[in-house]
Amino acid sequence: MTATAENSTPLLPGAAIIVGIRSLLVWGVVASGVLGTFLRGTHQSCTGGISSNGQGFLTADGAPTDIEPSCGMATLSPSPLVFLLLAAIVIGSLTLILRRAVDEDYAFRILGNARMAIVIVTLVALAVGWIAVMTLQIDDWGSYSIFSPQPFAQFDVESWPITQR
Repeated sequence: MTATAENSTPLLPGAAIIVGIRSLLVWGVVASGVLGTFLRGTHQSCTGGISSNGQGFLTADGAPTDIEPSCGMATLSPSPLVFLLLAAIVIGSLTLILRRAVDEDYAFRILGNARMAIVIVTLVALAVGWIAVMTLQIDDWGSYSIFSPQPFAQFDVESWPITQR
């Protein structure tokens, strides 16, 4: 920023607001990167196995059975809705500034609140996603129900017979 010699006001009117908007955009991009990088997890298991002689199957308790056990994997990833939510915070705060800000201080308060909302959404999404994948337990890949922590994260579930992989 270039300043005049008499005082420290910028030469471009509204430059401080532009810096605040740039900061808000950087916070949004960094939050999206953090979610894309750290909101990941998997849970994989099989509900039985193959007998030691390779001729039959075993249940999860180790009892022989004729029914082929199934295996599966649930993969946690960020939901596209959380990225839309972050974008809505940025666009909504800019719209609010254009409609309601009467001075720079009010605009800076809106930008500060939007940055705080981005941080809160990011931390809540990380916590909810991690708790969801850590508490995930599937005992039977043939019939299961998974709580998907929308709008923060989503599970991609894949199952297969034990002899396929």
